[in-house]
Amino acid sequence: MNRMPGLLRFRLLLLTMSVALIAACGGQPAAAPTTAPEQPAAAPTTAPAEPTTAPEQPTAAPIAAPKGEVVVYTTRAEALFKPVIEAFNAVYPDIRVTVLNGSNSELAARILEERANPQADVLINSDILTMENLAAEGVFAPNDSPAVMAIPADYRADDGSWVALTLRARVIMYNTDLVKPEELPQKMVDLADPKWKDALGSANSTNGAMMAQLVMMRNQLGEAATEAFMQGLLENNTQFFGGHTDVRKAVGAGELKLGLVNHYYYHLSKAEGAPVGVVYPDQEDGGLGLMVNSTNAGIVKGGPNPEMAKMFVDFMLSPDGQKIYAERNYEYPIVPDVPLAEGVAPLRSFKLNPFPLKTLRDELEPTRALVQKVGMP
Repeated sequence: MNRMPGLLRFRLLLLTMSVALIAACGGQPAAAPTTAPEQPAAAPTTAPAEPTTAPEQPTAAPIAAPKGEVVVYTTRAEALFKPVIEAFNAVYPDIRVTVLNGSNSELAARILEERANPQADVLINSDILTMENLAAEGVFAPNDSPAVMAIPADYRADDGSWVALTLRARVIMYNTDLVKPEELPQKMVDLADPKWKDALGSANSTNGAMMAQLVMMRNQLGEAATEAFMQGLLENNTQFFGGHTDVRKAVGAGELKLGLVNHYYYHLSKAEGAPVGVVYPDQEDGGLGLMVNSTNAGIVKGGPNPEMAKMFVDFMLSPDGQKIYAERNYEYPIVPDVPLAEGVAPLRSFKLNPFPLKTLRDELEPTRALVQKVGMP
């Protein structure tokens, strides 16, 4: 009975000492942790909150937009090529595009003359044979850009040193006021029929698209049949022009009944209101199939702006670049899923000639010899 008051006094003394010690330290008594000790309390609400995960790294400096120049030699008409430049500059406003226009032969000769000190960065032309000849001369730099390598192998060099930009089909356009549908030729060789005497216009053999066609015909029809075709054109008094524009205008004006052209010349004349129609030839079983050629791009080896050159070629192979050629000039985009211009029949709807464009040059010289033998302009 007498021990309880002493024990009570001892516990009160301990409690009094604890309170005094806490007061001296300026704190409040903390509850004992039930598990691990708590982390330090959060900073006051007036200070910036600490990150709940890892601290943020310093913000990287923004990547500067590319600046510079790209020098382009091109055979494409200014009215078509200017929108390409404008679209490129909408993406790369600080890259100046300097353009030199000329014919396929003129620009090819200039690039060869400048080999010791190249002035051009990119060549864009409309003659696959000229492009292949220049590639064989070693004037183009390899280009393994993903955009280039994505193009089917038949339409580019193995090392990407040249690549097709668009495709054009070889067709027969006609004046609908002068030729009835049931009279129309359905095969390319039909143009040599005497019934078309004084009725046909064509580009001459210096034209890359015409020569490419003759190379394909000789490869698949043989020497004798191709010679007979060319001889028939001569005997029919075919009017040979330096280019296809004169052919389409003569057919549209009724000066000629038929014209051998690339398909988009028909669409250009049709858009102008000319009375013209078109035949996509050689679709019969066992026939040649529709022949195509291409416009092309290559990066000049040793050019002053190689990185800008790659960017320009990549842009032309982008959907934005491709749709300009499709919409404005009725050409077939080389990149899939780019919409065609209204009224242009898709290539997949035709039987195509299987000859790969990348091997045209292999049979160019014997075809030229045949042209000279026949005396075709």
